Amino acid sequence: MKRYEVSGFGVMEYEEVASTNSLAEKLPLSELKDKQVILTWRQTQGRGQATNRWESAPGKNISMTVIFRPECLEAGKQFAVSMVIALGACDFISRYVSGCSVKWPNDIYVEGVTVKWPNDVYVGERKISGILIEHRVAGAHIQSSLCGIGVNINQEQFLSDAPNPVSFFQLLGRELPLQEVLEELLECIGKRYEQIHRYAELENDFLRHMYRSTGIYDFEDERGIFRASVGGIDEYGQLILKDTDGRERVYAFKEVRYVC
Repeated sequence: MKRYEVSGFGVMEYEEVASTNSLAEKLPLSELKDKQVILTWRQTQGRGQATNRWESAPGKNISMTVIFRPECLEAGKQFAVSMVIALGACDFISRYVSGCSVKWPNDIYVEGVTVKWPNDVYVGERKISGILIEHRVAGAHIQSSLCGIGVNINQEQFLSDAPNPVSFFQLLGRELPLQEVLEELLECIGKRYEQIHRYAELENDFLRHMYRSTGIYDFEDERGIFRASVGGIDEYGQLILKDTDGRERVYAFKEVRYVC
């Protein structure tokens, strides 16, 4: 394991781990410092939301857990942490692909960087980054947040049954130096972390970056398919939808899905 500093973050780099979030969970709280990173270039059992797995070819992508220990962040505003990570990822990705237009098979054009609720980062209709946030709460405040993030950088092809992954290599047609893009990504996340106690400011930026934030689309819950527009996100990260009958619907993760 190597230790070094990058863009104001302390990095613990491992040659290979099963999951950076799982490793972070095993560390005693005394070893979890604010703005600490557990990084690996070879993650063998990357975790996604719920029971999902994250595919990452060895030595090709960024797989890491960012640890935050924000002072006096209320548990009721825990979604601020998710917004910091997601917006930081968007800021970084936009440096390379914002405004580009790539002709995909079947004439699909890829452009624009958005966050698909709750915290997948998309370029067009393709997923380039996944985020997994796990909090430890003490009383009324967040004690620590383990922010797992995977970004597809130099992967040339994807072998899992995930429906729509994409990488920088596929978008740009060239490899990027991993150490340099790591520095840029952490720089962007660090700047967003400075907003951690400015919830309304983060929320406004997050809503502007939301996938399908304008217009009416099909969604599906346990009762079936309905049409609605995105109304926002509450402080717990639940999705607020406004259906075509004028009713407000609020959903936790996995309670509703976008219909293509």
